[in-house]
Amino acid sequence: MSEYSPAAPSPQSLSALREKHPPSSSVLTDLPAPQPQQCLSVDESEVRKAVLSFLAGSAGGPDGLRPQHIRDLLVCREAGPELLSALTSFVNLVLAGRCPLNVAPVFIGRRLLAFNKQSGGVRPIVIGFTLRRLASKCANSFGTNQLRSYFYSHQLGVGTPSGCEAAVYSARRYLETLPPDHVLAKLDFTNAFNSIHRREMLFSVNRIPELYAYRRSAYSQSSCLFFGPYIVFSEEGAQ
Repeated sequence: MSEYSPAAPSPQSLSALREKHPPSSSVLTDLPAPQPQQCLSVDESEVRKAVLSFLAGSAGGPDGLRPQHIRDLLVCREAGPELLSALTSFVNLVLAGRCPLNVAPVFIGRRLLAFNKQSGGVRPIVIGFTLRRLASKCANSFGTNQLRSYFYSHQLGVGTPSGCEAAVYSARRYLETLPPDHVLAKLDFTNAFNSIHRREMLFSVNRIPELYAYRRSAYSQSSCLFFGPYIVFSEEGAQ
């Protein structure tokens, strides 16, 4: 149903994508070392829940491994429990920031797709490795629970079930009964996700220090975005 059309890998689309991924705005070599005793650790029930939370049909990352592959193996009566145990150990290793430095740029990397906008330019869409997304799901679940009370009443995106739907219905009701001399403003930021300063992101983790090791591993260096035969480096912004 999308009005966008896919852009084939080419020097022109590559140039447009590189403009969407700006270079790093700061040096990240002086980041504090993570404290091992503060690293998040999850159990098998949390990992299983994260695996089952992937939407049906979710695509695979650069290696082609889809969430459905892991889900099918996990429900296997013979090998499922052993796989769940191994997955949990792997996820905890990643959450502890122990991904080797020479592996992290690829493991944190993603498959990059480009779609042509009707108004011109391209919209980048990325798909990460399923195993990395699994670790992120566990981290996000923990972070959401920790920040729910902090964000409550200020936004509807984090920790608020059906928050987006509530925003839509509230805005619609407001427009239907709009008082005289009132307006509804919708604000958007150009290239927002790729423009956030990573240094600020990493130093803002003080409210959830258990996630610092993982975030430091993911954001302290550039990662590779695989666009057909090309590579675009992600050095700024959030994933």
